Amino acid sequence: MGLKNKILFVFFLFFFVSFVSSLSVELPKGSYEKGEFMDLNGSSTGKINFLVYALPGNKTVLNAVIEPDEKGFFSFKHFISCNDPSGDWVVLVKDQEEEKELRFRVNSSVKCEYLRVDFISPASSSYFRTQSFDVRVKVTDAGISVNNATVYFWDFNGNKIRMYFEGNGIYYYENINIPVDAAIEKKGLMVTALSGTKEKNGGSNIVSFNVRLVPIKIQLIKPLINEFNFGSPLILEVKPIYSDNVSVPDAKVWVEYNNEKFNLQKNESGNYFIVISTEDLNAEIFYVNVLAEDQYFNSGNLALSLEPKGHLYYFIAQNAIVYIFPVIFIFYVIFVSFKEGKTFVRRIFYKRERKKLLILMKKLQDDYFNKQIISRDVYLEQYENYNRELDKLENRMTELKNKQELS
Repeated sequence: MGLKNKILFVFFLFFFVSFVSSLSVELPKGSYEKGEFMDLNGSSTGKINFLVYALPGNKTVLNAVIEPDEKGFFSFKHFISCNDPSGDWVVLVKDQEEEKELRFRVNSSVKCEYLRVDFISPASSSYFRTQSFDVRVKVTDAGISVNNATVYFWDFNGNKIRMYFEGNGIYYYENINIPVDAAIEKKGLMVTALSGTKEKNGGSNIVSFNVRLVPIKIQLIKPLINEFNFGSPLILEVKPIYSDNVSVPDAKVWVEYNNEKFNLQKNESGNYFIVISTEDLNAEIFYVNVLAEDQYFNSGNLALSLEPKGHLYYFIAQNAIVYIFPVIFIFYVIFVSFKEGKTFVRRIFYKRERKKLLILMKKLQDDYFNKQIISRDVYLEQYENYNRELDKLENRMTELKNKQELS
């Protein structure tokens, strides 16, 4: 490359860099105190968007748009009052081509900590996502209620909200809702106050609480009763909701039964359903576990115990031809051999007793898990008794079967 070409290349490269890097901005100081002016200077080829917010919580301080002068220069000033938050601030400066970020520190001043701000609510140490609470504070000056203050707080979205005066130095704002996607962490809710007097004294305070995952409740829509008929499809339909009865918009819902996992589909009503084939199920209690999770990792589950009906009729209808002769033979053996007939009767008795025990165990589980009318100790003791009786019946049935095979 010749000297002339190199000069042209450097010229075009400089021109390109100058065109791309059209935005420049500087902040004279790295820290300020409340009561000072924050000033910015810079240049740009077009209008400038300013977004200033404080950390943590992205508390919005201001959002403005300004136009540079004819030469492309701009300057901006903001008075940092006692009603602005202390801490680390971020300034985002953006034109049509670039975006730049500046950081600095805002410290409080004696004048801005003159008033006392005490929280009345929130008073809890933790809240679930989607929960609501009221913000209520009392502002005093040397123990005397301040009734002419301007009081603000910042919500979970970083919005600055003015609180209402209630009386006797108390200011409030009702029904602050925690977003469903709020970070699971310790939150600090900041309140600032500025007196209406000539001195314009201020005060501030922060209350901290933990944000927790919200449990998802699963409402059973279908079946209406906890039973189903063999041979007919079992339609399971549920509705996942948050603790405040708000529907979960985009949930992942699935069921687990017979050691398998199946996803549910969403219908036009916003509910989730699955059609379960009952032909391969046994004649005992059918246990289903329904689980749901949203995109923010909130979750919940519902355990169901469904009782089958019409198993004997379904079995006969499906296997009449195959089992007609074995059934006749069994009746023949019963009438011919008293011993074999007695064994058959005993087996039927054991099965009936076994079914009764299973029903009692189901009712015991329902009383403890769903109705909660018995204590855990009563549940465990009674369940152990039933289980012991069930083991005895199983052993007797096994012994009876072994005797039949030997004979």
